[in-house]
Amino acid sequence: MFLARKNSYLLINPLRSFSVQPKAAVISNFDEEISEESWKNAKPYDSIPGPSKFGVISSFMPGGRFRGFSFPEIQTVLRKEHGIIYKIPGLFGRRDLVLLNDPKDFEVVFRTEGNFPMRRGFDTIEYFRKVHRKDKYKVTAGLLNEHGEAWWDLRHKVNPVMMKPQITKGYTAAVDEVSTDFVKKLHNLRDSNQETPGNLFYQMNIWALESIAYITMNMRLGLLVDKPDASVEKIMENLKSLFDYINQLDFQPSIWKLVKTPVFRKQMQVMDELHDTISKFIDQGVKNLKDRNPNSQTSDREMAVLEKLYDIDKDVALIMVLDSLQAGVDTTSVTAFTTLYHLAANPDKQKILRAELKKTFPDKNTPLTKENMANMPYLRACVKESMRLIPVIPGNLRTTGQNIVIKGYQIPKLTDIVMYNYGLHLDDSYFPDHKAFIPERWLRSATEKPELTNSFTYLPFGFGSRACIGKRFAELEVESLIVRMILNYELEWNHPPPKMEFTSINMPIGDLKLKMKDL
Repeated sequence: MFLARKNSYLLINPLRSFSVQPKAAVISNFDEEISEESWKNAKPYDSIPGPSKFGVISSFMPGGRFRGFSFPEIQTVLRKEHGIIYKIPGLFGRRDLVLLNDPKDFEVVFRTEGNFPMRRGFDTIEYFRKVHRKDKYKVTAGLLNEHGEAWWDLRHKVNPVMMKPQITKGYTAAVDEVSTDFVKKLHNLRDSNQETPGNLFYQMNIWALESIAYITMNMRLGLLVDKPDASVEKIMENLKSLFDYINQLDFQPSIWKLVKTPVFRKQMQVMDELHDTISKFIDQGVKNLKDRNPNSQTSDREMAVLEKLYDIDKDVALIMVLDSLQAGVDTTSVTAFTTLYHLAANPDKQKILRAELKKTFPDKNTPLTKENMANMPYLRACVKESMRLIPVIPGNLRTTGQNIVIKGYQIPKLTDIVMYNYGLHLDDSYFPDHKAFIPERWLRSATEKPELTNSFTYLPFGFGSRACIGKRFAELEVESLIVRMILNYELEWNHPPPKMEFTSINMPIGDLKLKMKDL
């Protein structure tokens, strides 16, 4: 039996109650079963178009047509050559990748993934945690690289702490404290032209690390002072290297599974250094936790994530904090930076946002609370639109949970799928005037547009029970910083658009200066 979905699917998956759920997509026949006959009549998996193994290998060799190309650039070429569905053959111990470009097909994959959704993780990170440093990861390799019941057990423990809105909003005051300090730092770093230093993105990395550390460990690292901990710069350097090595080893053809290449050894060294450096911060957080005064907790401050999870499972608490500090820096700072850039480059939209904020914050120094941050539709529309134009990641990975038929082709169970959302973001048939920054397209009062007929066109944090565990923290951090910047400054961007470099995530590169004019 090849079942697309039973009506009871959402009822049997309790994790859905903590997940990010888009609006119901318009797919009229989704509840129909895919019969044995339909599977039999579908074209075989091997007939899915795509480049040959030799074609892929030669394309990445010196002088090859994809040498130096980013993943999105490669997908643009392959989409034109092979159509809306195509296959990249697996190489050197890895499985094939099937690329999908239709949101209706995305929903089929997500809705049939089962109770234990699977997605290809980063093989290099899995090797590091299960082989290279298995002594440090005895319980779990983390949410990204675990599957089946091991993944379910971990996710079930952390969801109530990290995905419930009523819980995550309790960190609003803490996040606002860091954002306020960061804005003051940027203010003092401005030059005579009221522009930030060219290393603005590095400064935002520091802000993101300070924020997530405060959330997870209730501990200020002191990164926003003039002379922060000397290890911080090394963390930032290693995080950038990590994403670059992941791109080379996990996204591009590599023989590291057969022969431990120099780049692979460098990645293991970088991850060793990251683990050891971040672990020192966590050790201090654990010490603070053990030394805590049980009567010192205030009613308006949520307990740190470390503290909450520590009472559930000590080992889970440590791995989740470690992953949060590693994965929650560049990803959050990219979103914050691109939103500030788009607002600076679109002063009319910035003006609309400022008007919305002033209704709630007539005094710009009013502390942010979960109550006064509750109704900010234009703010959230600005962040959404920025993530559409410059997403942190271009799509979503899943491994099929059962045999399905997509575009007339058989897709067997346990096939790795890439759902390429970014291509849809740049398509006028889904997002009219797709190059323009139009936050209004996300407002409920806006006239319905083609892109809104299927919410699977836009999934920046994934979907379902395997959606990004740090989504709500990232949104809170970004929104807090945008509020503080827009209330205090008129932003201008007087330079060419920032260049983005895709490693395993999109990151801005080069000299980045934002003008902050006092209001």
